[in-house]
Amino acid sequence: MFEYEGDLNQFLIAGLQRVAADIPEDRLNERPPGNGHPPVWVLGHLVVVAEMGLQIFGQRPEHLHWFKVFGPGSSDDVPDAESYKKVELLDCIDSSYPRLCDAARNADPERLGQPHGVALLEGTPIATFGQLASHILTSHLSFHLAQLSAWRRAAGFTHLF
Repeated sequence: MFEYEGDLNQFLIAGLQRVAADIPEDRLNERPPGNGHPPVWVLGHLVVVAEMGLQIFGQRPEHLHWFKVFGPGSSDDVPDAESYKKVELLDCIDSSYPRLCDAARNADPERLGQPHGVALLEGTPIATFGQLASHILTSHLSFHLAQLSAWRRAAGFTHLF
């Protein structure tokens, strides 16, 4: 289980690293044109959501204090944004997503089939813990990677592929 999701996740994380490499530290809190999310919020949000995914499988989050700042429904006006460093955020992403992949691969199939109860996703096809884990590892990450890529291109960097 979760072999495809794990492979896609590794592909997306590699893309995220390439995109993030061009985002200067001093511009992490800069909004892209059109009032999108600043990179600091996107990176922090990806950490928090991965750690929320780990909670599905009984693992404790390492950055619980970031949940209010970067969690679903949070404002992207990040307080003390300059205190969050790109290298730290990327290191957290690099460590949390492989752990989530491993947890999903080794999960009890019965647990994966249970309803997740996340109000934000109520009424969507993402109804179970397994579907939620798949979403976090792939489509959610991809959506926010696209936001960072758009920021990067708007900042004047050329295409990567």
